[in-house]
Amino acid sequence: MNALGQFWPYFSLLIMLILFALYKAITYISTKVAQSNTTRITNQTPLSLEVKITLPTRIIFGDPETVARFDSSELVQLPKNRLGEGSLGTLYKVVLDCGSMITIRKIYKRVGCVSDFEYWVRFFGGIRDDRWLLPMLFAFWYGGEAFVIHEYMCLGSLEELLHGSEGVQFAPLNWKIRQQIALGAAKAVAWIHSRVTKAGKPLVCGVIKSSNFLIQTDFTPRLSGYETPYLISPSNIIKRNCGRMAPELTQTRSVYKTFTQSSDVYSFGILMLELITGKKPSVTNLGQYEAEKRKREGPKGVPDKRMAGVTDNISDIIMLARMCLSSDPKQRPSMAAVVETIHDSISS
Repeated sequence: MNALGQFWPYFSLLIMLILFALYKAITYISTKVAQSNTTRITNQTPLSLEVKITLPTRIIFGDPETVARFDSSELVQLPKNRLGEGSLGTLYKVVLDCGSMITIRKIYKRVGCVSDFEYWVRFFGGIRDDRWLLPMLFAFWYGGEAFVIHEYMCLGSLEELLHGSEGVQFAPLNWKIRQQIALGAAKAVAWIHSRVTKAGKPLVCGVIKSSNFLIQTDFTPRLSGYETPYLISPSNIIKRNCGRMAPELTQTRSVYKTFTQSSDVYSFGILMLELITGKKPSVTNLGQYEAEKRKREGPKGVPDKRMAGVTDNISDIIMLARMCLSSDPKQRPSMAAVVETIHDSISS
């Protein structure tokens, strides 16, 4: 007993050290689990209760190197700044821990069947044009929801630059910059039109609008949303974009509406008038607006009054837009011809 009493303080110290080590190990494991899980907090009791839930994640598209740079479940949980809504879903801007920014599109659940959705995401994810298209970085399922990740352009969308955003009004773009954007946008659409599906059918954009063009610091536009007509039914796209749609899509009673490269050209004509007039197609019928202003005030009455640096060649671009808006699809120019006309007008 005397011997046991002599060594008892050492046994006590050893037990305390073991218990402390177990406590630190449990704390470390709990912290690691929390970093990779969804956190939900409920205040049903006086003490906040944290419930950790991990939802299954599955990659749809993305090269291994890109996918390895991101934690999909963490991306879903990061604070987001809502940029807008489109036919596919809600678009958010996300600032990563490293300071760089990306966009995340949360896809609406009503989008087609899963197999078709994944097929077209992989198809368009594999399309690369570093100059005119906004590349898809990767796409994934988190639980039952799909997310598509793109690069972020720091100047935002053309729609934001033309019309402002969330109470912020940008300085009006001058005519030189608007011409440059029009040419780049035309090249992007023409590039899409030069490609075909795996079945050999020419690609279309479905709707061409200012919110789908993201602007780089040199004012070069990058086209996004080019996968939309293959993931959403034409009727839903037409319903959301009536001011940008060709008459053969809006005036027919047929249930089966089909986008064509010619209907894309009409939509691009509306985009050109939006650049020229500074008016929103969702608020103003731009075809009628241009015709009425030209009739009352002549060609000089059509351009945005806030736009500086207007030159005589604006009449050529207005005429081109009118050709794109022809009621007869066969009378509309091709996008390759649109690119050539804008280029020649700028160069003259």
